[in-house]
Amino acid sequence: MDRTELKNTLREEGSSSIKGIHPDFFEEVAEYVKELEEEIDKINNPRSVESKMLEDELQSAMTDVEVIFIRRLKKTIVTATTTAFSNRPPQDIHKLLPEERRVYDAVLSTINTARQELLEPILDPHAGSKVKEDRKPSITEESAGKNAIAEKSGQGETGASPETAMDRQEKEAIGKSNINEEFVVVRILEDLPTFKAMDNRNYTLRAEDVVVLPALNAKGLVKRNVAQMITTN
Repeated sequence: MDRTELKNTLREEGSSSIKGIHPDFFEEVAEYVKELEEEIDKINNPRSVESKMLEDELQSAMTDVEVIFIRRLKKTIVTATTTAFSNRPPQDIHKLLPEERRVYDAVLSTINTARQELLEPILDPHAGSKVKEDRKPSITEESAGKNAIAEKSGQGETGASPETAMDRQEKEAIGKSNINEEFVVVRILEDLPTFKAMDNRNYTLRAEDVVVLPALNAKGLVKRNVAQMITTN
């Protein structure tokens, strides 16, 4: 890895398509940065011309690799978002690094889950009713389950039966049905303190981060001019 290769990669990542890079690209950049730091330490004279040139190269390398990371991450998230709402298979997904593929899978899974819980009951309410009906146990099965729990606890039919697994499933279903959020992709414009979003997750964000947030939180950040919406069109 050298300055020229890093600059070439930076230039290629300026396009909207996902580019293939060496699997060890970031490790090689880390080694390159380490070598620059060691050379600066050996000179041990920050005022010398050579030291200043190496320092400039070091700062340039660190900036370039961060921009490369952000651009690839943005394209990964946009690709996952597009895939979730398109019938076409994702293009160039094989060019993602394993770590980037995990981001892609996580974003796609989150969007699909939100769509199933929020959008599909509106677009196809009968499908949602059928799922609930399929999950509903018969009277015989429910009675047998309650009796088995009561007998196991030594209470018999006259005792107060503990909460059954079906009771817990019904409560979880009710909890899920109360979720009223959609997720959007935003780019953070400045460092933000840790905050808890509508999905009950804590977020600590920095400038140029590209993240998927609940719509309510994302719109609030945009109104404060500390975030920018990212569209998939």
